[in-house]
This record gives sequence, C-alpha cells and structure tokens, in this order.
Amino acid sequence: MAPKKPTKVLEDILENLSERNFKKFCSGLVGRDKRVKKNQVENKDFLEVAEVMIEKYADEALKVAEELLRDIDCQQAANDLGKNSHIIWIHLSFLLQGSSGELKYFYFQLFLFDQQLILFLFSPCVCQVYCVTEDNYRNRVALLITNIKFSDEKLDRHGAEKDEENMEKLLQSLGYEVVKCQNLTGKGIDDALKGFAKHPKLKQTDSVFVVIMSHGKLGKILGADWREDNPDEFAVDKIYRCLNSNGCQALINKPKVVILQACRGGDVDLTGRPAPPPEDHVPELDKSAHVEKDFIALLASTPDNKAYRETQNGSILIQNIVKVFTPESYQKHIIDLFTKDLVSKCGDDQQKQMPVIDRMTLNKKFYLYPGLLDSSH
Repeated sequence: MAPKKPTKVLEDILENLSERNFKKFCSGLVGRDKRVKKNQVENKDFLEVAEVMIEKYADEALKVAEELLRDIDCQQAANDLGKNSHIIWIHLSFLLQGSSGELKYFYFQLFLFDQQLILFLFSPCVCQVYCVTEDNYRNRVALLITNIKFSDEKLDRHGAEKDEENMEKLLQSLGYEVVKCQNLTGKGIDDALKGFAKHPKLKQTDSVFVVIMSHGKLGKILGADWREDNPDEFAVDKIYRCLNSNGCQALINKPKVVILQACRGGDVDLTGRPAPPPEDHVPELDKSAHVEKDFIALLASTPDNKAYRETQNGSILIQNIVKVFTPESYQKHIIDLFTKDLVSKCGDDQQKQMPVIDRMTLNKKFYLYPGLLDSSH
C-alpha cells in the first residue's frame, strides 16, 4: 500500500480543524522557533501551511505537527495524524538511517516527488520488513488467556483482571480481533491453542499474538486446577509446536509474538528495595520452510525467578508493555519495543524482575502499523 505524501497528510489534517484551532496551530508554529515567519502562514490556506512545514522541517514536519496539535489540545487530530503518517516514516526511516543532513534532505525531496521510485530504488531495505496489506490487517487475530481464579483460592491472581483489560485494549488498538479465554486448566490451554491454530482468519492475517497470563514455573504454565497433589500444568514448548510450520501452515513466514506473564521459578533477583507481591506463590510439510521460524517471545522474568503483580494496577510486565507500545508502536519495530521495555525494567531498582526476549527467529523487522485502517473500516 503506497502511503500518502506528507504534504497531503498535513493538508487533510489541517483542513479538518476548526477555524479557531487552525489559527492557534499557525500561531504555535510561528512561536515554536525562528524557522517559520508570521507572514508565511498568516491568511494562508491549508495546503500552503503544509508546504511551509515540509519546506522548513523536512522529515520532521509530521512530528512537529503532531506536537503542535497536542499543545492546542486537538488530541484526536494528533492521533489521526499518527495513524495516517506512520507508514511514511517506516519507509523513510530506511533512507535516513546513517545519512548526512544533505543526503537526508535529498532523499526526502525525492520521496515527495515520486514515492514509487524511491521505494523501488531502496527495495532491498523495504524487503527487510514483514509486509502487510489492508486485507492482512483486517484479519489480524490474537489469543489472550488469563487465569484469575483457581480451584485453590489461595492462588487467585488478584489484579489480573486489570492485565486482561489492558492487553485486550492494546491488542484491539493494534488491529487484532481478540480470542479471549479465562481460568483454563493445562488441558484447556492446550485445547485453546489447538483451536486457535485452526482459526479461519490465520490464512489472511499478517501476524498473531499469543498472550498467556497465569502462575508458572520454569518451562510450565499452571492450570486453574493446580494443587500440590495435582500438578495441573501446560508445557510452554507446546505453544511453539502448535504454531510452528508443522502445527500451523497458515502462519508460515508470518510473525508470531508470544507474551508470557508468569513466574519461571522461585528465586528473587537481588535489589535493595521491597517489591510488590510476587506473581507466583507456588514453586508432512513443505521442506523449504523451517519448522520454528518467525517467532519472538517476551517472558516476564529470567529463568528461576519470579514475576510480580500489583493488586490495583496488574502485572509489572503488562503495565510496561502498554506504556511502551501505546505511544511508540507506530514508528518502532517489535524488537525495539521489547528492548525498550527491558531497558525500562533495568533502570528501576524497585522492581525485582528482568523480562527476557526468548526464541527469537524473526528474520525481518515487524512493524505493527497501528491505525492502518480508520474506524469506518
């Protein structure tokens, strides 16, 4: 799908502002710095203002416009700008990385002149990204399993309702239809995954998310009937066997993102401050396709360590995923998003857990393209 030219994106956004807000936008533009003079935007139409912004700010024009819209409290317009412009930045980012200022400006002007030409010239860069079409995006689907209530009430995961709510909203904002399950046994988790692997949308989707939140230990997710005398467990490795090239051919060459919010053991990382309560209180195929490929998993903690959950706000991991993904998923690929989440954990000595990226077999960059289709679709 060819993105709109940046000038057209800006013109459309400005045209939808009220007369009062358009004047406030232009005043903010003049007051921002010395690049734009008052006579360049005063009594000008939407296209003329957009052209001035492109001329003065080049590849930063859309970012500046979004910041100005938020400054004048036009939040919806700012959100719409992000939704309409993220594809431009994804393509343009390949051209700008490591370039000098003069070369960046040349690439940007060439991009404005002929997008198809620039994308053809730099097709090796574009080929490093998992592609998505409108049809792919319309058929996105995710599996969300949350164990909250357990047969042994002492194991109930207070605050997990907030995790489920936050993850469902996030996945929906990224275009995914969410298949939601609660309080499953180990066998129930297995059955849910097998059913998901047969979901009719998988043939058309560009990617899937599988999010499982429960108690756990190393290599295992605990089912809702877990007791010491009844080790109701689900082996994490079954996720990969179920969705790999043998288990689900519809997902061959498509990103499969796995997020596991569960303990991986009972030890606690050493830090100086107290942490929230611990999450876990209980210790024939096409031969050209690799069997396990295009996966990436984010696990709540390193091996043999606990994950933590707050009763009011939910799990530390899920809170941080939402904080990172919501503002940045339109411009960063999944590994960068996960890495930033990890870094944010490293910098906070109040949280005694370290998330880890696991079984990473993506061979391209996976962008989530939030808001690719507007609500009318």
